[in-house]
Amino acid sequence: MTTTAGEPALSIRKKLLFLAIIALLSILMVEAASQAALRVAYGRRLTEAERLNDYDPLLGWVNISNRRAVDRYGPNKTTTQNAMGLRATREYTAAIPAGRYRITFLGDSFTYGVNADDAGTYPARMESLAPSIESVNMAVAGYGIDQMYLSYMRDGGRLDTNLLVLAFIGDDLRRMKQSGFLVQNPKPRLFLNGDRLTVANVPVPTWGLAARRGWLHELPNSLASVQIARSIYDLFVQDYDPVPLAERVFSELNKATAAKHQRFAVVYLPARTDLDQPLPAARALQQSAARDHIPFFDLTLAFNDAQARDPVPLFGKDVHYSDAGYGVIAAVLLKDLRDTFPDVPRGE
Repeated sequence: MTTTAGEPALSIRKKLLFLAIIALLSILMVEAASQAALRVAYGRRLTEAERLNDYDPLLGWVNISNRRAVDRYGPNKTTTQNAMGLRATREYTAAIPAGRYRITFLGDSFTYGVNADDAGTYPARMESLAPSIESVNMAVAGYGIDQMYLSYMRDGGRLDTNLLVLAFIGDDLRRMKQSGFLVQNPKPRLFLNGDRLTVANVPVPTWGLAARRGWLHELPNSLASVQIARSIYDLFVQDYDPVPLAERVFSELNKATAAKHQRFAVVYLPARTDLDQPLPAARALQQSAARDHIPFFDLTLAFNDAQARDPVPLFGKDVHYSDAGYGVIAAVLLKDLRDTFPDVPRGE
């Protein structure tokens, strides 16, 4: 740095201070842009009345127990979670009630029933179609196949069941590759260690939205820029094929249910993207399930056929099903289950 005659040169200390200020301003600008990007991508934070999930050290987040959010998904679309955190307007006994056939569902937001009222989810609609069936909805919005597995292994023993159904969408495979869902929600990760499943990132960090610990307590992880960088690293740097991991999960659940004299099935739920191009991974998982004698139901074709026959849209304004779409899933899945499992009630 040159100076003109009479101009004092900056001291080393002042130069370092100047550079530090520039660096801090740059970090603040990046963080502000990252925060804005997350707001555009995922919307505003929920109010306390709207919130449905709490932090969990093993699963990342779970449904809040004894929660009722009135008009959560629109007028007359109330969301109720019982004392066990299950989406239900009633409590369940540990033993299966006499004369009922209990189906327990593991899943994500499509099974939980985002945008549907309590009676409009597809598990609830199956009860309406066949009142001798009791549907237990263990789904939690945002879960990947890894969290579904871990939730059943920890909490599934609280209730007896006749049939366990794991329902997933294609994006649930991608979620297994990430240490955070939608960037802002830290979660556990499963890995294959030889033939064994091992769990990492537990206890799940508390910097996410469900923990609500405050940004200062969890620096630097609470910074939006750090969260975005971590997500990019998970997806594109530390990348791996989730299909073998999902295959192992299905196999372990099949063994666990067989040991309890229960049945197990896997369901692939179609998303909007499946209407244009089927997910190759779903076909691979269906083939591996057949080798392990695990019933696997891909509802994509039947769902597309229903959409072609009915002018009513089967998807809502976002990625989830419309009320009509949830109804189609319930009817198609009930038929498939009845065709495969002789003990699923036939009568209405």
